[in-house]
Amino acid sequence: MDIKELTTNILKQEFSDLLIDIRYWGPHEDEDLDVDVVLKEGPIDLDEKEDKIYHYLREQGFDVLFDYQFKDNSTEISKIGVKELTEKLIQQEFGE
Repeated sequence: MDIKELTTNILKQEFSDLLIDIRYWGPHEDEDLDVDVVLKEGPIDLDEKEDKIYHYLREQGFDVLFDYQFKDNSTEISKIGVKELTEKLIQQEFGE
């Protein structure tokens, strides 16, 4: 099984009904593959699922970098830091 197929299978297993799209990039110098994962919403246990997926793929000998994006009410919000997310929400709410 190749790296894309393995990655697709575990993402479908972990996120099933939340999964909208998977986009692959690479390989790159430092990673075997970069993956953009688009979900309907962020699951409560995202950190736990991220760790499980990452460690499983490492055990298989692959170094895969993930970026998670969430679609909520037709607005795409990338997984970013708390400060950036707060600033973005303030701008949307107050136009500042």
